[in-house]
Amino acid sequence: MPIPASLIASIISTVIETAMQASPAVDTAQYQHYAVTRTLPPEARQGVMLPPKGDGLVSIDGHGLPLSAAAQFRNERNLIVQPMSIRQATEVVYLVDPTGKVHRIWLLSAPEASSLSTN
Repeated sequence: MPIPASLIASIISTVIETAMQASPAVDTAQYQHYAVTRTLPPEARQGVMLPPKGDGLVSIDGHGLPLSAAAQFRNERNLIVQPMSIRQATEVVYLVDPTGKVHRIWLLSAPEASSLSTN
């Protein structure tokens, strides 16, 4: 005997609804462990960066530094972010290329910033 399509649709709908309502428990301590222990280049310089203005320069510790054409900004979770999404002054570490242009910037979390300033 075939199963009616409406019964199958009802079962699938119930399973999807149940899955959407059940939120897995997130272990924030484990996430913080991974976020804090990311490896940053030892040769990187540390400073406080103001939000980029979109003029090809970035202000770190009051100095206007040019950005390279392939500049890359990474947030506290190490994800690439658009520079214009940065809305406040933040502590960063950054690398410059051989021509003196900034080409990598990592936004620091509070634990990262405090651990770097104590080293």
